[in-house]
Amino acid sequence: MKPILGTENPQIKYVRYETPSAFRKAGAFLPRKIMGIYNYRLSPYMGCAKRCQYCFEYHNEFINSNEVKIKTNTVSILKKGIENMGESNPILLDGYDCEVAEQKERLIRDSLEVMIKHGQSVLIQTKSGLVLRDLDLLEELNALADFVSVSFSLTSLDKEHARIFEPYTCTPENRLKAMRAVSDAGISTGIILMPVIPHISDTDECLDTLFSKASECGCQYIVPEPLRIRSTGNQREMCFNTLRQHFPHLIGRYKKLYPASPSGPKFGSGPQDPNYLQSLSKRIHSFAKNYGIPVEFPRFTKREPGRARAMAGRQRTLDSFMEP
Repeated sequence: MKPILGTENPQIKYVRYETPSAFRKAGAFLPRKIMGIYNYRLSPYMGCAKRCQYCFEYHNEFINSNEVKIKTNTVSILKKGIENMGESNPILLDGYDCEVAEQKERLIRDSLEVMIKHGQSVLIQTKSGLVLRDLDLLEELNALADFVSVSFSLTSLDKEHARIFEPYTCTPENRLKAMRAVSDAGISTGIILMPVIPHISDTDECLDTLFSKASECGCQYIVPEPLRIRSTGNQREMCFNTLRQHFPHLIGRYKKLYPASPSGPKFGSGPQDPNYLQSLSKRIHSFAKNYGIPVEFPRFTKREPGRARAMAGRQRTLDSFMEP
């Protein structure tokens, strides 16, 4: 039986602990276009309840299988760390995807309260509509900070693709609805098109649909990143097993794009075919031009002294954006 998109992963177990890593220098894998801009990362949870079929959490040596760790001291660590940052660059914030834990723990919401006190810029990365719960705080922070943006991760707007590769996320349509609400509140929002799945979600039809629908929902940027697969290990096995089950005709192509090797980068490599990458980049830039959506993050610039953003929109409940 296929899981219903957006339902809780029944295999996930939660463990509570304290760690200084809740707020730290950004060192884990990030898209290349993020690296160097967001030097600090706030991660209230280790692991992710989604367990998408292409995810690197399958080889996270710091958690057990199907485990999510709740960093209970997140807010206190942030309070200490934010005083000593010495930088004004945005913080990269993740964790909304652990909805069940976050709705109970409220670590992200409490952290946003801290950021408001400091006028701290932030980029939120999520696949979840739970971000709408905190739209009131994000509006307040947006009026104070130099930069606030919410990036929604998407691979495709095709529901069947979502069921195969990320069955425990909310539907792609609901992520676009959440984006529309964030945009209506006057907050910068965009898409991290990650991963682009070769020969599946990279077709002209898929890309045109995504850019078209995104443009209707206030999307201000789309940052693409092709699928990365390790040369060996659990993440590679999971990816190829999923392909064998649903797209067996693509196995030969994927073995060429992602050759096996006894060793390789911890967070995998992109497609090993320059012709494919060049073609993908050309087509994505063509759609970006057609719909007037940049394929890069908005530039971070400090606000002029005394200049404040106008508060816009009003908060709406998360339930109003969820399909029945």
